[in-house]
Amino acid sequence: MRKGTKRYYGQMITSNKASFVGKELDVIMKNGQSYHGIIKGTNENGFQMKDGLNGKHELSFSDIDEIIEVIPAKY
Repeated sequence: MRKGTKRYYGQMITSNKASFVGKELDVIMKNGQSYHGIIKGTNENGFQMKDGLNGKHELSFSDIDEIIEVIPAKY
């Protein structure tokens, strides 16, 4: 099935933070690390993410470089 991607950078991440809760996303950090999982919550400092191995991560907004959302095509 065909998919599209939507990328969020900088201020777009903090301004759309509430819309990310419950979504499965890829988060790219400024140090080159990447995380894939479901955003479980957000606060003024960052996201709480749960990955596929049931690992929990606290991701600070200041350390996030980019967020990638995969969107399935509708047809």
